[in-house]
Amino acid sequence: MDYDKILQTILDIGEEMIVAGGEVSRVEESVFRMCKAYGCDRINVYILLSNMQVTVETPEEKIITHIRFMERNNVNFDRLDYLNDLSRYICAHVPDVEIMKLKLDEVMSRKEQPIWLDMLGNILAASGFIVFFGGNGFDAAAGVFMAVLVFALQRFFMPRENNQLVLNFVISFVAGMFALILVHMGFNVHGDKIMMGGIMLLIPGIAMTNAVRDMLIGDLASGLLRLSNALIVAASIACGFAMSIALIGGVL
Repeated sequence: MDYDKILQTILDIGEEMIVAGGEVSRVEESVFRMCKAYGCDRINVYILLSNMQVTVETPEEKIITHIRFMERNNVNFDRLDYLNDLSRYICAHVPDVEIMKLKLDEVMSRKEQPIWLDMLGNILAASGFIVFFGGNGFDAAAGVFMAVLVFALQRFFMPRENNQLVLNFVISFVAGMFALILVHMGFNVHGDKIMMGGIMLLIPGIAMTNAVRDMLIGDLASGLLRLSNALIVAASIACGFAMSIALIGGVL
């Protein structure tokens, strides 16, 4: 067996798990089990926010180390579910590396859910949180347009800007301007409630959840890094909305 290619493909699967939103501990266990299934020994898997390192000893007593730098972020729980299924399939059947790659390509090429469904989720979330935080029907209606605006900005900027701080700052600034302009135009809405709907669409909840889970199981390094990154992103969102308030004059 070509263990270099096998380990490289296993890292490909692990990387896509992290990118799709998997927590570090589960991905480390999945990578460990896949390596074990191919007869590797002395397996060491170490994953941080953007770095994955795996060292194994093959049955021929050869030490192999692969390091992978991960800079993408595309949360997709549907894809993560299929990647988990793929890891279980590999552990159960131990396929050849070509079959592994074929199965991975099948998962990665699956048709994503339609855009309208993503937009509908944004609309329901924004309007729902606006009502939850005390907004009226007009605020909820404005939340529909806020959700569409945030969704459109994300679709436009994500392929063009990898820096999450800049991306979230720009989107939150534009969303804040939109909410305050509605107030200035005399609509019977509350700017702070509409902003809340936009904030809840941008807040990195999954990153914070995974950070807490990592720390609870003892993976402090990864958990603290994830939490720090999530808090910095949250701060960029707050700065974007604060900048819009400062420019418009603070009218809510």
